[in-house]
Amino acid sequence: MSETQKTITFGIGALILALLALATAPRLVSPDAFLDRGEPFFPEFNDPNVARTLSVLEFDEETASARPFQVTNRNGLWIIPSHHNYPADGADRLAQTAAGVIGITRDDFRSDNLADHEALGVLDPSDEAATSLRGRGTRVTLRGNNEITLADFIIGNQVEDRPNFRFVRLPDQKRVYAVRMDINLSTTFSDWIENDLLLVDQNSINQLVLYDYAIDERTLTINDRDTVTLKKMEGAWTDDGRTSANREIDAAKVGGLVAAIDGLAIVGVRPKPAGLSSSLQRAAEGGITRGEVASLQSRGYYLTRDGDLRSN
Repeated sequence: MSETQKTITFGIGALILALLALATAPRLVSPDAFLDRGEPFFPEFNDPNVARTLSVLEFDEETASARPFQVTNRNGLWIIPSHHNYPADGADRLAQTAAGVIGITRDDFRSDNLADHEALGVLDPSDEAATSLRGRGTRVTLRGNNEITLADFIIGNQVEDRPNFRFVRLPDQKRVYAVRMDINLSTTFSDWIENDLLLVDQNSINQLVLYDYAIDERTLTINDRDTVTLKKMEGAWTDDGRTSANREIDAAKVGGLVAAIDGLAIVGVRPKPAGLSSSLQRAAEGGITRGEVASLQSRGYYLTRDGDLRSN
């Protein structure tokens, strides 16, 4: 190899090493990155009561799909569109959430490198072009009247060794901040509704009628095995005369049953098929369709040959 060739070879090698060093060297953070430290994310959003819609989008890594939750005020009524427009007790809770959003500030700058977004958990969960299933954050959007966006941000991973701090990024920006989060944010359906199913006080229950029956799902016939009526009189439970005089009703078991009835809570909803109520009223005359019957049976309800609707 000639001296010229050696010189060229060494020059190329030095250039490669220099490029590698440049690529792997820590990025220098410019002083401008800290200019907005301590500033609020949404300075124009200062009244929590103007919020009319909360949208929360989470990402389920197991199913590789986004999981939406939304509560909104439509024509003066609070509803949950993500749960079949079920009525919500949304005003107070949404105002609390909005107040927490108003209070978040850019506490500490962390990164403006796109390559860091996955590790910090601030990838947009709605970004269908993103290939990674990991590192997706929770996108929170608050809107006011006329769908005006009041706040829109992505909550990422918890900041190590800093309780109540999370990484936060605005969807249209690269910068990631460490932010103290004191937001009352819940996507649990039962937190936004009146979840007491019966709205009954167990102390007001003075009579229980227990039906013991079995349904033959093939023939849709009922085997009524027994009916027991229990009444509370002067604080003591009695039955309909079948218990002998020297025996008493187990008050603890009855009390447990009453408490269970009082404690029935709504955890989810499914829409009732349109027109089902009127169809059930005409069931004896054949006014219910096979599809409606199948829909009921899939949920554990059976329409008997006598026109009774029973659960099984």
